[in-house]
Amino acid sequence: MSMKLTENRQLVVKSLADFAKAVLEPIAYDDDRSARVPEEIIKKIADKNFFGMTIPKEFGGYDADFVSVASMAEEFGKANSAAAAIAMTHLVMAEQTILKYGTEEQKKQYLPDMVKGDKLGGYAYAEPGASLASGENKVSAVKRGNCYSLTGKKAFVANGGAADVYVVIAQTNEAEGLNGLSAFIVDSDDVKVTKNTDKLGLRSFPTAELEFTETKGQLLGKENEGLKIAKEIQARADIAFAAIGAGTAKAALEHSVKHSKTRVQFGSPISKLQAVQWLLAEMANNLHILNTLTYKAAAFVDANEDYFMESVYLKMFAQKATFEIGTNAVQIHGGTGYSREAKIERYFRDLRGLFNIDSINEYPQKIIAGNLLK
Repeated sequence: MSMKLTENRQLVVKSLADFAKAVLEPIAYDDDRSARVPEEIIKKIADKNFFGMTIPKEFGGYDADFVSVASMAEEFGKANSAAAAIAMTHLVMAEQTILKYGTEEQKKQYLPDMVKGDKLGGYAYAEPGASLASGENKVSAVKRGNCYSLTGKKAFVANGGAADVYVVIAQTNEAEGLNGLSAFIVDSDDVKVTKNTDKLGLRSFPTAELEFTETKGQLLGKENEGLKIAKEIQARADIAFAAIGAGTAKAALEHSVKHSKTRVQFGSPISKLQAVQWLLAEMANNLHILNTLTYKAAAFVDANEDYFMESVYLKMFAQKATFEIGTNAVQIHGGTGYSREAKIERYFRDLRGLFNIDSINEYPQKIIAGNLLK
């Protein structure tokens, strides 16, 4: 299979890369230090119609495939991982979910404003202190007329506190456990932010704890099919976040190669040292495989094939590969890599957070083993 980019794809990637370098990269360092949410970039991304990818023209979007979305995640991730996470949460976890499962009325109500950047999308899945639908703070939903009333708390909400509209997973049938979950659209005006989460990495990617108190929610899809919807959201998000990781890892590798050629030790560049060459080779090998797996999984989405297991295998590899790439980059840079004055330590922190903010690292192993042993 040829991996060579078509001329049109090259233009798309160049447009994304130019925008990321001009708009996202200059703010990455300061926003990371201050944990400032870069709200101004939402409109700038929308003005380029990047939020219109995969969204039908009738709602303001245009025909684009998920591979293009992965390219967006990669190029944004190379420049600014946190900004990339904001964009992917909005487009992949919120917009695309409303597009697939929303009614025509819901799509008309939300998608045009989301494509234009007038409404930012968020995603609420995890709950504080316990697994989903099991703790004292679990979010339950009770039907009241044409809508539902949601009560409980969500933790590590993606784009939490900054979003205007959330896709929320809540329990509608307690007796059925995880099979009694449903998905909802909730407007931010009806939700209380109880805590903004200060994180090790992805610091300007807003993550918060939300409280729902008889909050109005619109059912998304059918009642009690929330687990299916949540799995789809997680699978698409894992592919998108792996692409972010590939972009950030690429930046770390490029900086490491450059540093190895210019850092002189014992009279010659450290690139002459076999130990450094081995570290660079490991980084490049991991990145090559990560890119291959990421775009293979994205192609499964575009082909309307079952992409769930592809995303699980990808996540398991990505979380290990990106950690190793980040670690090797710090090692090659020595004290400079550990200093907050350089970009390398930020790459390391961001790569570490891409895959475990709202789920345990062993999640892929559990799914893969279960699939093998069923």
